[in-house]
Amino acid sequence: MTGLPDPAALVRGTGLASGSHLQRVLVSELVRVAKLPPAPPPVRSRLVASGPFEAALRLDTAAQGGAVIAEYKQASPSLGPFAKGTPLLPQLQAYLEGGASAFSILAEPAYFRGTAEHLKAAAGLGVPRLYKGFVISEAQLAEAEAAGAEAVLLIARVLKGHTAAFAEAARARGLEPLVELHDLTEVAFAQAAKARLVGINARDLATFTLGEPTAAPLRRIFPEAVLIRESGLATPEDARSALRAGFDAVLIGEALMRSPDPRGFLSRILTDLRTGVS
Repeated sequence: MTGLPDPAALVRGTGLASGSHLQRVLVSELVRVAKLPPAPPPVRSRLVASGPFEAALRLDTAAQGGAVIAEYKQASPSLGPFAKGTPLLPQLQAYLEGGASAFSILAEPAYFRGTAEHLKAAAGLGVPRLYKGFVISEAQLAEAEAAGAEAVLLIARVLKGHTAAFAEAARARGLEPLVELHDLTEVAFAQAAKARLVGINARDLATFTLGEPTAAPLRRIFPEAVLIRESGLATPEDARSALRAGFDAVLIGEALMRSPDPRGFLSRILTDLRTGVS
């Protein structure tokens, strides 16, 4: 229907080592999506410009100097089940009270203990939600649409030259594509996808080690996009530094899930931004 590639061929063509964290997750997702029903036609209207996820980030960036996408995840390939059993709705409520602009909710079950049902359960909080998964199939986009997600993550390192096709398929389902880059060699994929939401992942997706990206090169290439720093933000100070370095928003997951006071963690980022504390 959308000219998307065969998921198995996509996973085979990543060029990642078979034992890498990312490739293991992709192989697991390949097995899972094969069991999903065929993707039905889109139900929502096609997204032709911005949507509520982008709007929420832009609004808070203009009002307070930055926006926070607060993530719910119970595990990761490198850490294992570090936050297993953390109740979903109390955690998200704390994020909301702390000033989060949007939620990122893991949908991958095997390594992250996520599920699309968590996105559905979060609907009542009225905050835009990102389907955080490892999209390789139309079936996952249909899953995100059915779960009520406003946005969906597309990883350029995985999708490569097919990123634009997946972005178009997402928009056809009313989903805002957030195109995630690992380095500047992947910029052309986001450009072809006409990305309005561009993330840079500080974590090497093959090894899950951390680096230090900057916003300046991306801002020159994507002057009108919402630029999002992902991964490696362990403290409120880290998040403030990223926002002051030119990113419009930050995505924080592990640190919030580990924090005994996620509301306070978020409040400190935003309060100090407003007061100019460094």
